[in-house]
Amino acid sequence: MELAVLIAAAVGILLFAISYLKFAYEGFRYHLITGVLALIPVINLVALPTLWDRTNRMLMVGLVGLVIAIGAWFLGAGKTFHAYWGNRQAQQVAAPVVTNTGTPIATAPVAGSSAVPAVTTSVADRKVSLLPSKALYRLDFESASADQIKTFTGRIVKITSADHTVTDGRIQSVTPSSVFIEQSGDGQIAYEMMLSNIKSIEVMVKRAAR
Repeated sequence: MELAVLIAAAVGILLFAISYLKFAYEGFRYHLITGVLALIPVINLVALPTLWDRTNRMLMVGLVGLVIAIGAWFLGAGKTFHAYWGNRQAQQVAAPVVTNTGTPIATAPVAGSSAVPAVTTSVADRKVSLLPSKALYRLDFESASADQIKTFTGRIVKITSADHTVTDGRIQSVTPSSVFIEQSGDGQIAYEMMLSNIKSIEVMVKRAAR
């Protein structure tokens, strides 16, 4: 039903347009001024008596077409047209947008060599391939002599006292009788430990990973 009234409205508008153009054409055939008047709506009624004998049949057809178009418009052709046009605009706005987040890198063959097909890799894959598959080194504690403690200034050590208390931290300074150790989380505060109270000492070293 909606399609039928829409077609009827289109046919009616077409008939009216043909009769309008026929009226203007006959006006120009009669006289230039008459043709100009025939083109202007409402004012073209002035030329109607002059052109009536030549265009009366076509004018009746155009009048019937105008009535059909108006009737079909009020029967729902207008709503059908607006609904179709609105859906078309919505489809154009909602068209999908495809983006490519990867950055391809193409490798070209070296001049003078045989043709090699281009290989495309993403930047992310190349960054991952640059990372080592395992750690290059590891940190470990190595036993050392307490007499060498002066050479460990600035290094991280683990000291076991005579009462088996374990203290670890970074050696800040060493005096003839004591050592000052800065422990992690204490900022610049250093704790003093007497050298005579040291039972054993271990120093942190960097070893190659196996």
